[in-house]
Amino acid sequence: MIGVYIRVSSPAKKSDSQHAEIQRWLQAHGHALDTVQWFEDKETGATLHRRGLIRLQEAIFAGTVKMVVVWKLDRIARSMREGINTLSRW
Repeated sequence: MIGVYIRVSSPAKKSDSQHAEIQRWLQAHGHALDTVQWFEDKETGATLHRRGLIRLQEAIFAGTVKMVVVWKLDRIARSMREGINTLSRW
């Protein structure tokens, strides 16, 4: 299963462009959309304690998600260091 993580900074913002670009990328690379589980947050990247991110990490550690796709690394974490540290824990 592929886990897709999307985040926008606040509930007022829309994630449509991230959804569309990731769907195009998945299809262009031969991934069926029914093999994708979507995880989304609508809150600041200042904390790693976000519901969607926690659910994604649980799925990774349970072995149900084998590949993660994200629009940009800063969707996972605000700083490059924090993002890379998160990826290394996975």
